[in-house]
Amino acid sequence: MPQSPKILNDFSSLMQIVKDLRGPDGCPWDKEQTHESLTPFAIEEVHELVEAIESKDDAHTKEELGDVLFQVALHSQLAEERGAFTINEVIETLCSKLIRRHPHVFTDKKTTNIDEVWKNWEQIKTAEKKDKKVTTSIFDIPPSIPSLQRAYKIGLKSQKIGFDWKTAQEVFLKVQEELEELQVEIDLHTKDQNSFNKMEEEFGDLLFSLSQWARHMNIEPEQALRKANKKFINRFDKVQELCQSKEWNWEKLSDKQKEQLWSEVKTIENQKNKD
Repeated sequence: MPQSPKILNDFSSLMQIVKDLRGPDGCPWDKEQTHESLTPFAIEEVHELVEAIESKDDAHTKEELGDVLFQVALHSQLAEERGAFTINEVIETLCSKLIRRHPHVFTDKKTTNIDEVWKNWEQIKTAEKKDKKVTTSIFDIPPSIPSLQRAYKIGLKSQKIGFDWKTAQEVFLKVQEELEELQVEIDLHTKDQNSFNKMEEEFGDLLFSLSQWARHMNIEPEQALRKANKKFINRFDKVQELCQSKEWNWEKLSDKQKEQLWSEVKTIENQKNKD
């Protein structure tokens, strides 16, 4: 039977626990995992970390950082078992990359301008890929990240190579243009698939343009949408509470009554914000 480590605040203790979980007397679930089967959990843990950070809950953030670290440790253990690499090699690769990509910190090449820092970063990344003989698009952005965030990053890449709108107002005019084009497709919409595809395409163009406008306004669209989602959920929960306090049956309310509850909650929120 594996013995639990006596020192729990040491990284080597974490790796020993992970090895034990994967060992002969370990956990049946952990023993059957693969890189592929763990991928959904890695994504989920990162999302939970983001939620904890945005809620400004330090205790929760600490816990979620640990869950993300466990994913790193588990993937590294899996790789070591098949002779690919070890956690020490992961750390070494990371340290080397951070030093290499920050010459303004670790060499005499000093840079104080953030734009220049980003420019150097991209140049170093490009050189690294050439050394590895990796051929990729300038838009080498993981397709698995949320699409709004990906659109934002595509815009950043375009900006760095000089292909971008000059002002936020120019982008906003593009947003209005895309909205008008979507309206045309809505007006022409029929039940056939081709009509739906055109409408879907124009909707995508609108979202992409909105992401670029957000970028010009220093708004991270994915974060903005998360906040909007959270606001809606919180407000709806309060609507339900208000409905119960009035002893109303939600399922029997008219649309007008539901809208009344929504407006009441919104008024209360606005008053609190003023206070």
